[in-house]
Amino acid sequence: MKIRELPLLAIVLLAILVPVTATAQEHYFKFEISNHSELDTITRIISISNVADGVVYAYANDEELSRFLELGYEITALPHPGSLIEPDMAKQLSDVGDWDTYPTYDQYDSIMYKFADDYPGLCSVELIGYSEDGRKLLTAKISDNVAVAEDEPEVFYTSTMHGDETTGYVLMLRLIDHLLSNYGTDPNLTGMVDSMEIWINPLANPDGTYRVGDHTVNGATRYNLNWVDLNRNFPDPAAGDHPDG
Repeated sequence: MKIRELPLLAIVLLAILVPVTATAQEHYFKFEISNHSELDTITRIISISNVADGVVYAYANDEELSRFLELGYEITALPHPGSLIEPDMAKQLSDVGDWDTYPTYDQYDSIMYKFADDYPGLCSVELIGYSEDGRKLLTAKISDNVAVAEDEPEVFYTSTMHGDETTGYVLMLRLIDHLLSNYGTDPNLTGMVDSMEIWINPLANPDGTYRVGDHTVNGATRYNLNWVDLNRNFPDPAAGDHPDG
């Protein structure tokens, strides 16, 4: 279905077409551009996911969509990516280590602390904050002397700032497991852990990933609980703490 003009009507129609949640405030759609330079303005209003052969795929919350439609573009509503598959969720904590299912939020919390329990000399888990909905923002700290602040490089990995991009989430959990379980046997990995502090935050937007509930990643959204694209609102030296306003 294509929608032109009438921003308020467009929002209502998109909410019906793309029921991400009961409030359906994150919209996914496509539209065409005639010149790549148009993106300089567009990207300041909505979150662009991909551009292919002049077709732009994008996300927007209600306010962003209303502002974008004022530019006069014709859009086509699309099914939200977070609703396109029924993901395999781990039945129990032991299933997570097979790396072919998604953990529930509670399993994620448990496996992070299990890493620290299983490898106390190499790993600690740091709570670096909470999401808007009160979920933990967890980071695994990995080093050969994990309890000591050594004079060595510190490397920070973070994933899934966009809540519906869940591949990196599981891969970061697997990276933690790979580094810890191969320490002392793989010379390259051992050298990495011995010579630096490695911090890994597998899930930067738990509210988006577990939008429907802690039991599933089905229905995950790109934005956080406040319908903000965290990647487009990261503190910026020029634009300030909230570049999206």
